Amino acid sequence: MSESEKPLVRQESWLIKVARTGLVAALYVVLTYLSSVFNLAFGPLQFRVSESLTLLPLIWGETVFGLTVGTLLSNLGSPYGIIDWVFGTSASFVALSLVRWIGKKGYSEWIAALAVSVVNALAVPFIILIGAMGLSSSSIGGVFVSSIYWSYAATIFIEEFCVVAFLGIPLIRTIKGRVLK
Repeated sequence: MSESEKPLVRQESWLIKVARTGLVAALYVVLTYLSSVFNLAFGPLQFRVSESLTLLPLIWGETVFGLTVGTLLSNLGSPYGIIDWVFGTSASFVALSLVRWIGKKGYSEWIAALAVSVVNALAVPFIILIGAMGLSSSSIGGVFVSSIYWSYAATIFIEEFCVVAFLGIPLIRTIKGRVLK
């Protein structure tokens, strides 16, 4: 193929990436607070519609940062306070980084949805229980052996997977099919 026959690949400017990052962060916050209106954003019963956005790093790497910032801003309204700000945001960053890695390796959206669900299933019950019991060495040690922790983990996994897989995967496929043609 000669130089003139090669298809042109347009690189996105840094401004578009910054704008996308900010829009994704803002959308995550708005959708989380919308879920919060129905008491579905914090606690052992969570159906955060905003979690459907967590597969965006499969397509756009910069959304890892946008979604992490969106998580932090959303968690400022959490009843678990600084515990959620630190651990919830960190868990999101880990999950989003995993999603990005999964995307680079070419694995399916279903694997990415499982990764997000597992990370949140392990982190969110810890945040809820430590937030409720307070931060003491005896409470931290007992959390992971608690049957309450594991029942919350199972519940959070199911809820998270439902949102990420059944809202997030169609969203990603729509973006790939219509926006990224």
